[in-house]
Amino acid sequence: MKKLFLFALASIAMLSSCSSDDSVKVTEDKLTKKWYYKSYQANGDTDAYDHLPCAKDYVEFLPNGSYTEFYINDCTPLETGSSTGSWVLEGNTVAVAIDGENYNGKITKLSDTQLQLTIRADYDDDGDEENVKVNFTNN
Repeated sequence: MKKLFLFALASIAMLSSCSSDDSVKVTEDKLTKKWYYKSYQANGDTDAYDHLPCAKDYVEFLPNGSYTEFYINDCTPLETGSSTGSWVLEGNTVAVAIDGENYNGKITKLSDTQLQLTIRADYDDDGDEENVKVNFTNN
């Protein structure tokens, strides 16, 4: 399951959620930082993100509009990877562009320490997309 979301903003076709939560106060100041994967919520289940012991996978939104996703494939020997692109904030939706591909996620929670993106993805590999909440923390 970890590999399914290693590129949560990059390799899954992320679509804005059908539900709305316009009460979330989204600001670029709160969004622009490094966010570590924490968990996923789908179909009534919450699954913790399985970080490797040598480092944590993360996404980072930089103030200049740059976006980076960093991940660890293996600890011994250390094998890492990354994707870079750009991002823009459109209301409560963050849009990311990487290598000519565009992805969107609805920000359904944002504080100084927590970020939650709601996306549409086939979380359980049944061929149907579900609403999936991807939870991040900044520590």
